[in-house]
Amino acid sequence: MSQDMGELDFGQVVGEGMRILIIAMTRMGDLFQMAPMVASLRERHKDCRISLVAYREFGETAVGLGLFDDLYLVDAVALRTMIYDDQVSFRDKIRQVKEMTQGWSSSPVDLLINLTPNRIGAVLGYLVRAREVRGVTLTRDGFRAFLDPAIAYFGQMVQNRLYNDTNLVDLFLRVGQVPPPRGLVLSDKMGVEDSGLLPAGRRWIAVQTGASVDIKRWPEQAFVRMIAHLLSRAPEWGVVLIGAGAEDIARNRRIVAALEDRWSAGRLLNLTGKTTVAALAGVLRRVDRLISNDTGAMHVAAAMGTPVVALSFANLYYHETAPYGEGHVVIQSRRACAPCGLDAVCLNPVCREEMDPEWVARLVVALGERSCGDSSDSEKEKKTPREALDGFLSENPPGPQILVARSEFDSRGSLLYRPLLRYPMTVEDLFRGLYRQIFAMEMGALVDWESQRSIFLEDFEPSGFPRPLWEDIRSQALELGGMFREGESLCFSIAQSLSEGAIGESDKENLSRRAGSLEELDQKIREKGWVAPSLGPVTTLFGIEKEAVAIDDPLRLLEMVESVGKVYRQGTLRVDRLIRLADRWFAGNKPETEGKDRKLSTTGLGKMTARALRG
Repeated sequence: MSQDMGELDFGQVVGEGMRILIIAMTRMGDLFQMAPMVASLRERHKDCRISLVAYREFGETAVGLGLFDDLYLVDAVALRTMIYDDQVSFRDKIRQVKEMTQGWSSSPVDLLINLTPNRIGAVLGYLVRAREVRGVTLTRDGFRAFLDPAIAYFGQMVQNRLYNDTNLVDLFLRVGQVPPPRGLVLSDKMGVEDSGLLPAGRRWIAVQTGASVDIKRWPEQAFVRMIAHLLSRAPEWGVVLIGAGAEDIARNRRIVAALEDRWSAGRLLNLTGKTTVAALAGVLRRVDRLISNDTGAMHVAAAMGTPVVALSFANLYYHETAPYGEGHVVIQSRRACAPCGLDAVCLNPVCREEMDPEWVARLVVALGERSCGDSSDSEKEKKTPREALDGFLSENPPGPQILVARSEFDSRGSLLYRPLLRYPMTVEDLFRGLYRQIFAMEMGALVDWESQRSIFLEDFEPSGFPRPLWEDIRSQALELGGMFREGESLCFSIAQSLSEGAIGESDKENLSRRAGSLEELDQKIREKGWVAPSLGPVTTLFGIEKEAVAIDDPLRLLEMVESVGKVYRQGTLRVDRLIRLADRWFAGNKPETEGKDRKLSTTGLGKMTARALRG
């Protein structure tokens, strides 16, 4: 199944069903989070043939998913080097990519789903002959074109992650235009292997100690202490260590050596490096729970219906990458610097050090110890997993710098991680909820303000983000709205001049001057997103959508100007909605005392400044 580019003749294997090609030139975890979309496509199109284009380094993972009929692997280093080489012309780049991808890009498909929002994905999508395209493609003059709001939203997330609470699974489902599948994976594909790796007669907890880079891993000694406490507190449980690669194997051997004693004998199983992806899925299907750094294993567990306790460190942001499904728990720092900027180098990772291993062990025990009751419990004594978790946290708070959140589905069926302790509201907390409403509206949903307001009040203490702090942001938003209106007005005047017929030399100079004014205005709009980070999602989306105006024909200049005017109008609409929703939120809250407002406002501004400097 695993093939290098060009080794399969795609045209010879498509069969009679619908031919679907997915381009996912992204991280390994994204492949797992894409699985529900693929499963749903198969449910909707029973005889379809689904092919995947991915980076060669993730070939084993893609094969292990068992969801694809054909797999085409791309040399990431060679492709990136060529695409981003400024010495190679756009024409030559297209020619070289065609040569590299001729094994699959030259054959027509019924549906192309391009989940890669960067330039590499856009170039590859441009080359595919598809009857229908969803996601990203490329204009003829070399700019990205985002074909629906969901993929544009995906494109802006990287720069504005603190204002996003949409899980990648939901985004991929929206780009694929399919509902969540009835089953997260196909029962006859992934997760059928077990091979008796887990001895019967014991409850098992899986532990994944690895991650792609060191900063994303909980320290080795923290895992040792957590496992020791877990084994001592739950005598009927065993722990199975999982992972792959030389680093994971060496680390887990050291952990086993540190824990080998009389009470852990036979209760600690090391399967590191001993499982294929399918066998790992089989193991994770049998365990009670997985404790894991943010890595691919937690998405496999989620697909198997196994609850996860996810440890999120460094630049990982649980809203985006935490496990999909109800009842997962994530732990992340609430410090002003968390999560790190994507390119940040942290020399003092306190977010990892502050998480107490014994507390994590007690949390896992509370989640699993008769959380749903057993046959000896009376009906009144039985507790739901949420009740067990709430009871534990009320008696064992994690500390002010630790956030604990649990996953559930909202009224629209989208995944939402909600904090389990009521924290003071920050700028980011409020605006995440506001943008959730705005972007849901743009994707066709109705505003569900009362549900959102109820979530705000249940999850946060409103005085943490007082109205005086909002007034400063509001003035910035009004300025931004004025810029969008000015841009729309300039486009209208240019379009009016173009529609009047022949253009003289003086008219050309005037048009050139107004076009220059648009460029200056666009720079001011970008800068506004830097000065006021909470407006960043609006300014970034504006840049993405303006780039995506896919009209490069000089004879269609009027049409292009009118299309650009619509992008400015969309920016105006977003700002207006943001202001209205925020005003509505503050209008419904009782004013706090002046002294309290002043104190909390200073704290909020300090956090805003710290996060703005982080980028």
